[in-house]
Amino acid sequence: MALAIGAAQAAALVPGVSRSGATITTGMFLGIRREAAARFSFLLGVPAILAAAAHEGLPLLRTGIGREQAWLFVIGMGVSGVVGYVTIKYFLKYLVSHTLAPFAWYRIALAAVTAAWLLSGRG
Repeated sequence: MALAIGAAQAAALVPGVSRSGATITTGMFLGIRREAAARFSFLLGVPAILAAAAHEGLPLLRTGIGREQAWLFVIGMGVSGVVGYVTIKYFLKYLVSHTLAPFAWYRIALAAVTAAWLLSGRG
């Protein structure tokens, strides 16, 4: 199961594919409860987030930043962490009694609009 969910996470390398959507959907397809699949999906994202932070942060450390920039960086990380935690907390509560159908329909509609825009020659 974990291997299949990990493969679904890799599908997010394709532009427009939602990492969490792909992993939650795969988990549910494998028989995992919606809330448990979402929890696993978010935990699975932690290494990717840490790797991205290291990838962006290490060059920043090498070049150095000023005191004011460092404070802005720390405050931004803190606010981002709190907002992310609160969002995930309430999203998991939402999933207990709601489906992911609105999100799926939103993604389908967005894909259709994007495809129409690209095919129109304006994209």
